[in-house]
Amino acid sequence: MNAKLVMKRARIGFFQILLNLIILGLLFIMLYPLAMTMWNAFKSSISYENTKWYPTLPLRINNFKVAYRQIWRFILNTVFVGTVGAVGCLFISSISAFVFARMRFPGRKLLYALVIGLMMLPGVLTLVPSYSIYRFFGLLDSYTVLILPNIIGGSVFGVFLLTAFFESLPRDIFEAAIIDGAGDFTCYYKISLPLCMPIMGTLAIMKLVDVWNDYLWPMITIHDYTKLTISAGILISFTRQYSQNMPVTFSGYLIASIPLILLFVFANRYYIDGLIHNAIKM
Repeated sequence: MNAKLVMKRARIGFFQILLNLIILGLLFIMLYPLAMTMWNAFKSSISYENTKWYPTLPLRINNFKVAYRQIWRFILNTVFVGTVGAVGCLFISSISAFVFARMRFPGRKLLYALVIGLMMLPGVLTLVPSYSIYRFFGLLDSYTVLILPNIIGGSVFGVFLLTAFFESLPRDIFEAAIIDGAGDFTCYYKISLPLCMPIMGTLAIMKLVDVWNDYLWPMITIHDYTKLTISAGILISFTRQYSQNMPVTFSGYLIASIPLILLFVFANRYYIDGLIHNAIKM
């Protein structure tokens, strides 16, 4: 009996060690490219060609100065587009979700089903029609063509998420407010909005990250180099001017990542709280 127990424990120990080795291998595959980006950002072009796979000295801080001069305008553009887009998306999402959740009118369920159905369509399917519409109205090569799709497209998921949240709120709160003379907009502004702030913060963070990582739409619709957002700006800038200087390119990647890293560090708690809060409500 003891021999069987020893063999069973040895077998479990073997599989545990094997599992740990697999996890370590996956972590290495995931983290090594990031580490490689960091140490290559501090190298010269010659050093990079000879020692790209491991860190070396001395460190060239000047790479970051050169990269920053190239991308600071793209970062400001992205912050502007992302902030305006997130605010507009939150307003449309919240007020539309309130209408679907708290008001009764003919065709409400059909309209809500059509809105949710938009979530099933891949964005690339509407790429050409969207471009044609914005070109028809003369909105290409402007900040408007970057902001409007974020407000309109991002609101679909927001309506879905906030509608479920608003439907879970107790009706007694709204009935008491109506008895006291509150209208629909007062119920939305004074009751619903304060209660949904955590999940709206989560939506705002998701929208900012989407704007930061989007490069396809800006590259198609923007021809003025100074109006590009960060992902498209880095791709075009470093592909043209610094295609042979990879350390400067890596420095640009790191600088572009700093705002998102700071956003994660300072807003991570609100992001998680919003997801958990909405999961409990749903």
